[in-house]
Amino acid sequence: MKTRTGAATALTAAVLAVGTLAASPASAYSVHNVRDYNTTIEGGNGIRFRAAPGYNTTTKGLVATGDKIRVTATNPGGFGNCLWYKATLRAKSHNGLSKGTTGWVSWPYVRKEVPKGTQGC
Repeated sequence: MKTRTGAATALTAAVLAVGTLAASPASAYSVHNVRDYNTTIEGGNGIRFRAAPGYNTTTKGLVATGDKIRVTATNPGGFGNCLWYKATLRAKSHNGLSKGTTGWVSWPYVRKEVPKGTQGC
């Protein structure tokens, strides 16, 4: 009887742990093609800098053309395309976000010059 109780307790703990992981925001999306290079924002002055990749996620603030960022990861879509870039602001944003703020920006707004040897999508 103790063996069954122990096994049931372990199974319950495992199910709860998996449920907790599935519900956490960090596991709600995948991060691939880790990069690490400096670039800039381009294409607008009111570009949403998001807490997670996706159009229905929380906005941390706005970034603008010329804002300096360091890309550290991507969130790929279908066919290996990079749809979202995880970035850290290297200087204060033109729209007031602090240097060091980390967020996600949609792919059309990231300058695509990638240094030789940097892993791409």
